[in-house]
Amino acid sequence: MSIQSAKATRTAITLALMLVLIASTSAVATRYAAERVSVAVIVTVQFTICMLLCLPITLRSGIANLHTGRLGLHLFRGAVGVLGFYLFYAALEQIPMMEAMLLRQSAPLAVPLVMWAWNGDRVPITAWIPLVTGFIGVSVILRPSPDGFSWWYAAGFISALALAISMVATHKLATTEPGSRILFYYFVLSLLCVAPFSIWDFSAISWDVWLAMLYVGISMYYSLRLYTHAYSIAPASAIAPINYFSVLLAGFWGWLIWEQVPDGWTLLGSALVICGGLLTIYLARDRAPTAEP
Repeated sequence: MSIQSAKATRTAITLALMLVLIASTSAVATRYAAERVSVAVIVTVQFTICMLLCLPITLRSGIANLHTGRLGLHLFRGAVGVLGFYLFYAALEQIPMMEAMLLRQSAPLAVPLVMWAWNGDRVPITAWIPLVTGFIGVSVILRPSPDGFSWWYAAGFISALALAISMVATHKLATTEPGSRILFYYFVLSLLCVAPFSIWDFSAISWDVWLAMLYVGISMYYSLRLYTHAYSIAPASAIAPINYFSVLLAGFWGWLIWEQVPDGWTLLGSALVICGGLLTIYLARDRAPTAEP
């Protein structure tokens, strides 16, 4: 690795650590707000802020930058994204933060299955080991029993599936659409999907809840900016494992603020999901073709 490449990787890792810290504190703000207002209100405020922050960058090249021939795929991605955030925030309010974050972080495990269902892409044999490992961990966290399992845990996992679908849809859009346009339509169409369900809930919201929701919206937007920049200057295999620190931070905040202590099953499931995710990243790096300088 050259000196310049090593420096870029260190910078990207620093950005990823900042992203993890922002994401974990945003989850704290979301849980705080969700205890006082509806999830629909939080998601509406979040996408409104993101849209307003994104608009100047999108229009920098003129109104023509909004032209798209793939409005249907934009709308699908927006709807799936809203569903994912809604279910994640609902789960975050009802189950321990560490478990909600961990279920959300299982999204990369589902991406190969989404690509198989959507494109018919074959899942490599070597990919099945981390997939099975990770999904066993998810099953442990979901805690199935003869009495059934908590639907809030199921909501957390479905939010991860929605995120995986959104990832694949974004990849498809990126073949023809610039990043600023993808983000703009994502925010606008997501807002249109959720706003009608929250319009009657904006009453008697205290200033502290407004601050929490403002932080959630700003942190989401700048998290996407940090994420994009980090992955543009360093390989994913060097950055992606950092994301799992968000699970540890979520566990710390849950213990510190809400006295949530993970049990042995949660720790076992966490270890399996993280191992599956890291194996997925490692094997994907080995399968990736060598890039030209």
